[in-house]
Amino acid sequence: MKLCYRGVEYDYNPPSLEVRESELTGHYRGRPLKFSYVSHLPVTQPIGNYTYRGVDYSTNCHGQVQPSVAVPQRQPVFQATRAAAGTGLKARRHLLREAADAHRVNIQRSIQHRIEVARAQGNDQLLLQLEDELHQLA
Repeated sequence: MKLCYRGVEYDYNPPSLEVRESELTGHYRGRPLKFSYVSHLPVTQPIGNYTYRGVDYSTNCHGQVQPSVAVPQRQPVFQATRAAAGTGLKARRHLLREAADAHRVNIQRSIQHRIEVARAQGNDQLLLQLEDELHQLA
């Protein structure tokens, strides 16, 4: 079918769907009613990169599995190594200690930034409070 939109002509071929009559019948306002359904409706599948149990794979629009495309991996926040079977408690303590250190460093950076802003604004009272807080933290 040839169509024209804003002076641009193009061919339009609407997708054809195979419709079948159902065995279900009913009545609506006293008249017989036959139901119909589409025998096959194409459903597009999501395209993406996935990981299942440590194995990377990707899917295409037809739902087929393809070899994974190399995706650069992000560095983990904590660099704790995987613990052996008997050293789970030590690894957990190490991870908690590392998290506490990272938290303390972030608080110190925040206070340093607030001190710089207080100096720029000339707020001496706030500056004294923030410096006292920084000394308590250290």
